[in-house]
Amino acid sequence: MSPSADDRGAIDQLRVGDARWRAIIDAAVDGIIVIDSGGRIEAFNAAAERMFGYREADVLGKNVSMLMPEPHRSQHDGYVDHHLRTGEKRIIGIGRAVNGQHREGQRFPLHLSVGEFELDGETHFTGILHDLSRRTELEEQLREATAMARLGEMAAVIAHEVKNPLAAVRGAVQVIGSRLPAKTSDAAIVTEILARIDGLNDLIQDLLVFARPPAPKPARVDLQALLGSVITLLKRDPALADLDVSVAGDVPHALADPNLLKITLQNLLINAAQAQQGKGTVRVTLRRAAAFNSIDIADSGPGIPAEIRAALFRPFKTTKARGTGLGMATAKRLIESQDGQIAVECPESGGTRITLTIPVAPADTE
Repeated sequence: MSPSADDRGAIDQLRVGDARWRAIIDAAVDGIIVIDSGGRIEAFNAAAERMFGYREADVLGKNVSMLMPEPHRSQHDGYVDHHLRTGEKRIIGIGRAVNGQHREGQRFPLHLSVGEFELDGETHFTGILHDLSRRTELEEQLREATAMARLGEMAAVIAHEVKNPLAAVRGAVQVIGSRLPAKTSDAAIVTEILARIDGLNDLIQDLLVFARPPAPKPARVDLQALLGSVITLLKRDPALADLDVSVAGDVPHALADPNLLKITLQNLLINAAQAQQGKGTVRVTLRRAAAFNSIDIADSGPGIPAEIRAALFRPFKTTKARGTGLGMATAKRLIESQDGQIAVECPESGGTRITLTIPVAPADTE
């Protein structure tokens, strides 16, 4: 028996209504997810697809906890069950900041608002999710800029009130040491004092470069020649006599400040050498990728633990017994000030690989 004209009209109205509802939620900027009382996903709009990396077809009928990191993933069903049993609203109608988990495993911040409705006697929940990643990034940049301004002020005070007096103290200690008989315990103490003063002076110098880096003066830079001069300088250090630094690849001239780039490469090569106790081989590979040159510096040391790697570019973060913790942070500032980038990875095969990208000089972009 075919449906009547009234039935067909009602069916058409339902289809139009469903299409209209679907168009509205898919046009929404924020993610919209509808789940049933068992936590199973019933609707997943286009914004949610972009946010989490899943297609709607991948998640329909699955538990919404798949979009959450632990411990909330394991506890979610308990939250829903508690609400259905007691009516206690811990999040519904309130909204709060939570973390979502992308299909690839990355966590990202969200603001979640939850609404509740009943349909055909069953409770359903609608979650509206706003991605806070950009806001969090801007807040972090603002905090960093504020911290850098304060650090710059502190560095200026240190340079004026500490650096010059420290030089005078070193000079006085050196004079005293020159009057002591060589190879005595007193002479050894003076030598240690001088070493500690030099270490403090290096820290102040690193702090000044980090807090107030000089403005870049871009020029055409021959990367092969610049690396050669840095490697020659490193070879003068007796502690690195057993280190071999190999350079492979040929790239066009880079657009960079040669002095700032030299400081960066020297710091990174020293780090790679120290990771291998001054022995073995550090491999430097030059490549061109579109309008950028890349410099890969790879060592075969023990690598960097993930928890340290995540904060590697923060000031005063170091794995060395006497490191200042400013080397990597300074390298990042100097490279980024020249429209470049720096990245660190630890391959499964071992060691650490640092990649710098520097713009190609305009005359060499043809």
